[in-house]
Amino acid sequence: MDQAALSRLQQHLAAGGQLSEVLPELLPGQDADNPALGLLSQLLAQRQEQLAAHLQEADSPEFSQAEELERERLLEAQAQQRAEELQRAEARRERMLRLRERFEDMNAELRWSRALLDELALALGACPTCWGEESHCRLCRGRGHPGFLTPDPETFARLVAPALNRQPSPLSPLAAAGPIPPERTMP
Repeated sequence: MDQAALSRLQQHLAAGGQLSEVLPELLPGQDADNPALGLLSQLLAQRQEQLAAHLQEADSPEFSQAEELERERLLEAQAQQRAEELQRAEARRERMLRLRERFEDMNAELRWSRALLDELALALGACPTCWGEESHCRLCRGRGHPGFLTPDPETFARLVAPALNRQPSPLSPLAAAGPIPPERTMP
């Protein structure tokens, strides 16, 4: 098809004409009764009608409103999803903060407990690493039970002596009666 024929086709279609009306002109030497040409013309006309209907539907206010409503629904769904993701992220962050605080508390308690056990081992003359329970201990080789080392008198007086003072002497009549109940205070 030459440039002049194409130009005629564009003008004819722009004026609202049908393709089937100008097709025989555009394809010279084809018989108007040619079944292939008739089928091609019919298919092109159907396609043209479908496109025109689609354009008309797209221009209608109902289509625009439906499209706008669908777009708004999609945006709301996306916003809701983002809000839920933010809530989940905030909940995870709060859980992590609580876990970190708990870890720090437990770590402080462990350090305090170890320091107290080290002091008690010092007061009783025991190995501060294993208390004589580990045969492969680098400090005592499993011999560090209480009394293995000389107890520290100050630490002994502070941690052990108060408990011993509460116990009756094994020779006293109170020892046969059993341990002394703890002191009770009046509310």
